[in-house]
Amino acid sequence: MNVTGIILAGGKSSRLGRDKASEIVNEKPLLQWVTDRLEEVAAEIVVVKANGQQLPPLDTRGPLTVAEDLLPGRGPLAGIHSGLQSASHDLSIAAGCDMPLLCVPLLRELCRLAEGYDVVMPTRKSRPQPLHAVYRQNCVEAIEKELRAGRLKVISFLDAVRVRYVGEDEWASFDSEGLSFFNVNSDDDLKQAALLLEQ
Repeated sequence: MNVTGIILAGGKSSRLGRDKASEIVNEKPLLQWVTDRLEEVAAEIVVVKANGQQLPPLDTRGPLTVAEDLLPGRGPLAGIHSGLQSASHDLSIAAGCDMPLLCVPLLRELCRLAEGYDVVMPTRKSRPQPLHAVYRQNCVEAIEKELRAGRLKVISFLDAVRVRYVGEDEWASFDSEGLSFFNVNSDDDLKQAALLLEQ
Protein backbone atom coordinates (compact mmCIF):
# COMPACT_ATOMS: atom_id res chain seq x y z
CA MET A 1 0.00 0.00 0.00
CA ASN A 2 1.13 3.58 -0.61
CA VAL A 3 1.37 4.20 3.11
CA THR A 4 4.18 5.25 5.46
CA GLY A 5 4.60 3.57 8.82
CA ILE A 6 5.68 6.09 11.46
CA ILE A 7 7.12 4.67 14.68
CA LEU A 8 7.61 7.02 17.62
CA ALA A 9 10.73 5.86 19.45
CA GLY A 10 11.82 9.05 21.21
CA GLY A 11 9.69 8.90 24.35
CA LYS A 12 11.28 9.31 27.76
CA SER A 13 10.25 5.80 28.94
CA SER A 14 9.87 7.28 32.40
CA ARG A 15 7.77 4.41 33.75
CA LEU A 16 10.09 1.66 32.49
CA GLY A 17 13.21 3.63 33.34
CA ARG A 18 15.15 2.70 30.19
CA ASP A 19 14.88 3.03 26.43
CA LYS A 20 11.91 0.95 25.26
CA ALA A 21 12.95 0.80 21.61
CA SER A 22 16.02 -1.28 22.46
CA GLU A 23 14.37 -3.63 24.97
CA ILE A 24 14.75 -7.24 23.82
CA VAL A 25 11.61 -9.38 23.72
CA ASN A 26 11.99 -12.96 22.48
CA GLU A 27 15.38 -12.17 20.94
CA LYS A 28 14.21 -9.04 19.06
CA PRO A 29 14.12 -5.37 20.07
CA LEU A 30 10.64 -3.98 20.66
CA LEU A 31 11.27 -1.57 17.79
CA GLN A 32 11.87 -4.49 15.42
CA TRP A 33 8.58 -6.16 16.41
CA VAL A 34 6.67 -2.97 15.58
CA THR A 35 8.62 -2.48 12.35
CA ASP A 36 7.84 -6.04 11.22
CA ARG A 37 4.10 -5.54 11.76
CA LEU A 38 3.99 -2.17 10.04
CA GLU A 39 5.95 -3.43 7.04
CA GLU A 40 3.06 -5.78 6.33
CA VAL A 41 1.01 -2.68 5.50
CA ALA A 42 3.41 0.18 4.79
CA ALA A 43 5.72 0.71 1.80
CA GLU A 44 8.27 2.56 3.94
CA ILE A 45 9.12 3.03 7.61
CA VAL A 46 9.98 6.30 9.37
CA VAL A 47 11.37 6.01 12.89
CA VAL A 48 11.27 9.23 14.91
CA LYS A 49 13.87 9.29 17.65
CA ALA A 50 15.04 11.74 20.28
CA ASN A 51 18.11 13.85 19.60
CA GLY A 52 21.18 11.73 20.30
CA GLN A 53 19.17 8.54 20.92
CA GLN A 54 20.88 5.31 19.85
CA LEU A 55 18.47 2.92 18.12
CA PRO A 56 19.02 -0.82 17.82
CA PRO A 57 19.96 -2.12 14.35
CA LEU A 58 16.81 -2.61 12.28
CA ASP A 59 16.14 -5.16 9.56
CA THR A 60 13.68 -3.81 6.98
CA ARG A 61 12.53 -5.02 3.58
CA GLY A 62 11.72 -1.56 2.24
CA PRO A 63 13.01 2.00 2.69
CA LEU A 64 13.83 3.11 6.23
CA THR A 65 14.21 6.73 7.34
CA VAL A 66 15.38 7.69 10.80
CA ALA A 67 14.28 11.22 11.73
CA GLU A 68 15.04 13.24 14.83
CA ASP A 69 12.32 15.18 16.58
CA LEU A 70 12.07 18.56 14.84
CA LEU A 71 10.62 20.00 18.05
CA PRO A 72 12.34 18.00 20.82
CA GLY A 73 10.79 17.52 24.23
CA ARG A 74 7.22 18.22 23.12
CA GLY A 75 5.88 14.69 23.28
CA PRO A 76 4.05 12.39 20.85
CA LEU A 77 2.27 15.16 18.90
CA ALA A 78 5.66 16.59 17.93
CA GLY A 79 6.79 13.07 17.04
CA ILE A 80 3.84 12.58 14.69
CA HIS A 81 4.60 15.99 13.17
CA SER A 82 8.24 15.03 12.55
CA GLY A 83 7.22 11.67 11.10
CA LEU A 84 4.75 13.22 8.68
CA GLN A 85 7.42 15.68 7.53
CA SER A 86 9.68 12.73 6.62
CA ALA A 87 6.97 10.56 5.03
CA SER A 88 6.92 10.03 1.25
CA HIS A 89 3.23 9.11 1.11
CA ASP A 90 0.06 11.10 1.77
CA LEU A 91 -1.21 8.49 4.23
CA SER A 92 0.73 7.39 7.32
CA ILE A 93 0.07 5.00 10.18
CA ALA A 94 1.55 6.18 13.48
CA ALA A 95 2.36 3.77 16.29
CA GLY A 96 4.51 3.69 19.39
CA CYS A 97 7.70 1.63 19.51
CA ASP A 98 6.27 -0.15 22.56
CA MET A 99 3.28 -1.72 20.74
CA PRO A 100 4.56 -5.12 19.55
CA LEU A 101 1.11 -6.72 19.07
CA LEU A 102 -0.24 -4.54 16.28
CA CYS A 103 -2.90 -6.37 14.26
CA VAL A 104 -2.07 -6.20 10.55
CA PRO A 105 -5.66 -6.75 9.28
CA LEU A 106 -6.86 -3.93 11.55
CA LEU A 107 -4.14 -1.59 10.27
CA ARG A 108 -5.22 -2.37 6.71
CA GLU A 109 -8.84 -1.63 7.63
CA LEU A 110 -7.91 1.75 9.14
CA CYS A 111 -6.16 2.66 5.88
CA ARG A 112 -9.18 1.50 3.87
CA LEU A 113 -11.46 3.75 5.93
CA ALA A 114 -9.30 6.82 5.26
CA GLU A 115 -11.04 7.77 2.01
CA GLY A 116 -12.47 11.25 2.59
CA TYR A 117 -10.83 11.74 6.01
CA ASP A 118 -7.64 13.29 7.35
CA VAL A 119 -7.43 11.06 10.42
CA VAL A 120 -8.76 7.58 11.15
CA MET A 121 -8.53 6.87 14.87
CA PRO A 122 -9.76 3.92 16.92
CA THR A 123 -11.38 4.52 20.27
CA ARG A 124 -11.17 2.11 23.19
CA LYS A 125 -13.53 2.50 26.14
CA SER A 126 -14.48 5.82 24.49
CA ARG A 127 -10.85 7.03 24.59
CA PRO A 128 -9.13 8.02 21.33
CA GLN A 129 -6.01 5.98 20.46
CA PRO A 130 -3.78 8.50 18.64
CA LEU A 131 -0.73 6.22 18.62
CA HIS A 132 -2.64 3.64 16.62
CA ALA A 133 -4.09 5.90 13.97
CA VAL A 134 -3.87 6.98 10.34
CA TYR A 135 -2.93 10.56 9.40
CA ARG A 136 -2.81 12.44 6.10
CA GLN A 137 -0.13 14.96 5.18
CA ASN A 138 -2.59 17.83 5.43
CA CYS A 139 -2.63 17.34 9.22
CA VAL A 140 0.83 18.94 9.41
CA GLU A 141 -0.42 22.53 9.34
CA ALA A 142 -3.06 21.91 12.01
CA ILE A 143 -0.53 20.12 14.23
CA GLU A 144 2.02 22.92 13.80
CA LYS A 145 -0.55 25.47 14.91
CA GLU A 146 -1.16 23.54 18.14
CA LEU A 147 2.55 23.04 18.82
CA ARG A 148 3.29 26.73 18.29
CA ALA A 149 0.54 27.58 20.76
CA GLY A 150 2.03 25.18 23.33
CA ARG A 151 -0.92 22.80 23.16
CA LEU A 152 0.79 19.41 23.23
CA LYS A 153 -2.08 16.94 23.71
CA VAL A 154 -2.01 14.52 20.80
CA ILE A 155 -5.72 15.00 20.13
CA SER A 156 -5.62 18.82 20.40
CA PHE A 157 -5.70 19.41 16.62
CA LEU A 158 -8.51 17.01 15.75
CA ASP A 159 -11.22 19.68 15.70
CA ALA A 160 -9.42 21.28 12.76
CA VAL A 161 -9.43 18.19 10.51
CA ARG A 162 -11.84 15.52 9.25
CA VAL A 163 -11.75 12.58 11.66
CA ARG A 164 -13.22 9.11 11.29
CA TYR A 165 -13.41 7.42 14.69
CA VAL A 166 -13.47 3.62 14.72
CA GLY A 167 -15.32 2.28 17.74
CA GLU A 168 -14.85 -1.00 19.51
CA ASP A 169 -17.88 -2.44 17.74
CA GLU A 170 -15.95 -2.03 14.46
CA TRP A 171 -12.37 -2.94 15.34
CA ALA A 172 -13.20 -5.91 17.59
CA SER A 173 -13.95 -8.08 14.55
CA PHE A 174 -10.26 -7.74 13.64
CA ASP A 175 -8.77 -7.78 17.14
CA SER A 176 -11.25 -9.20 19.65
CA GLU A 177 -8.92 -8.86 22.65
CA GLY A 178 -7.67 -5.36 21.80
CA LEU A 179 -4.04 -6.51 21.86
CA SER A 180 -3.21 -3.90 19.22
CA PHE A 181 -3.39 -1.29 21.95
CA PHE A 182 -1.17 -3.15 24.42
CA ASN A 183 1.92 -1.11 25.17
CA VAL A 184 4.95 -1.85 27.31
CA ASN A 185 5.41 0.35 30.37
CA SER A 186 6.94 -2.03 32.92
CA ASP A 187 8.98 -5.21 33.35
CA ASP A 188 5.72 -7.09 33.89
CA ASP A 189 4.47 -5.78 30.54
CA LEU A 190 7.68 -7.05 28.91
CA LYS A 191 7.04 -10.52 30.33
CA GLN A 192 3.42 -10.44 29.16
CA ALA A 193 4.49 -9.31 25.69
CA ALA A 194 6.96 -12.19 25.47
CA LEU A 195 4.23 -14.69 26.32
CA LEU A 196 1.72 -13.18 23.90
CA LEU A 197 4.22 -13.05 21.04
CA GLU A 198 4.92 -16.77 21.46
CA GLN A 199 1.30 -17.65 20.77
